[in-house]
Amino acid sequence: MSIRALIILLLCGALIGMLCGCTTQEKEAIDTKEQVGNKVEMENYKVVKDMWGRDVKIKNNVERVALIDFTGTYIKVLKIWDMDDRVVAVDHSQKKNEFLRVICPRIENIVDVGSSKEINYETLASTKPDVVIIRAFVTNKEREDRYKDMIQKLDEMNIPVVILLHPTSFDKPDVKTMWEEIRILGQIFNKEKEADDLINYLNNYVKLISDRTKDIPEDKRPRVLLFATPDYMLGPGTIQSYFLEEIVHGKNVLKEGRWLKTSPEQVLKLNPDALIILGHAGYVSPEEVYEGKDTGFNWKLVQDINAIKNRKVGSLGITEWRATIEFPIGLLREAKTLYPERFTDIDPDKEEIKLYKELYKLDDNTLQEAIKAQRYRGNPH
Repeated sequence: MSIRALIILLLCGALIGMLCGCTTQEKEAIDTKEQVGNKVEMENYKVVKDMWGRDVKIKNNVERVALIDFTGTYIKVLKIWDMDDRVVAVDHSQKKNEFLRVICPRIENIVDVGSSKEINYETLASTKPDVVIIRAFVTNKEREDRYKDMIQKLDEMNIPVVILLHPTSFDKPDVKTMWEEIRILGQIFNKEKEADDLINYLNNYVKLISDRTKDIPEDKRPRVLLFATPDYMLGPGTIQSYFLEEIVHGKNVLKEGRWLKTSPEQVLKLNPDALIILGHAGYVSPEEVYEGKDTGFNWKLVQDINAIKNRKVGSLGITEWRATIEFPIGLLREAKTLYPERFTDIDPDKEEIKLYKELYKLDDNTLQEAIKAQRYRGNPH
């Protein structure tokens, strides 16, 4: 081999070495950049699994949230965690809720984005939420498709959406799904411990009531009518029926369905042993029922039922009957109506005050407003 050829060969080898070195360095630089990017991604974002089993990537620190929740439960949870200032949008059911207006007065200034039936997506987008949390009430295919359509539209707008499920969405409603909702909220807002504390607080009431009534024989448990509105009563497919039968240990006078049409004739035919008036269409007191008042439903026409003759009528406030933060107070009222001898040491009104003070940190004036709001006489919706 000539000297010239040898020199050329050596130069080519050096050049190849340099190119390989550059390629390796470039690859290392790219790998490092990707690692840094992944680290930043992990620091700024997390994945939450919602109640439809969807993995949803959201910011680690959610500062702006839109809540589509006709019960107002999630804004109450954030109020308890002193985070309600992060709510930038709500549905109009929450805006109209008299109780929410008292415990969370800033709701007056939160943007109204319509209802789950008709979201104003342009208005919602203008609030720039980090995430939209929906409490879905999925009781049929039509409702399910509506929520899926909402997810699709929000995905197209690059807005993460977390679906949580109202307990009545399940074939067999159970309080445990409420605890799951609170736990997922804890994950979203980095409040896992506070979520467990809230669950334990509410569950202590559940255990107290259940422990005092679970030994009552089946044949001694009263048949109860859950009166929702002048037009509807609640059947066993609802979370309210679960509360009654599995925690308070009464028996729903109805044997199937969720919302069933009612009338004076139907109430007379059912002849329940006890009557629980839910605050769905506004508060109605036991006294109004006993006196035969017309509150949208003419109670004078059903004075012969056992529940009225034996003065076994209980009334729940406008949010106490719902699957929401105040539900334990509603259960205490039910339990004391059905089994007063087992709850002589408990005054539900005093427990109501205690809950408002301990969870919502209300002062005395606001406390009285909250109590009054629970007994709101108009349509709370």
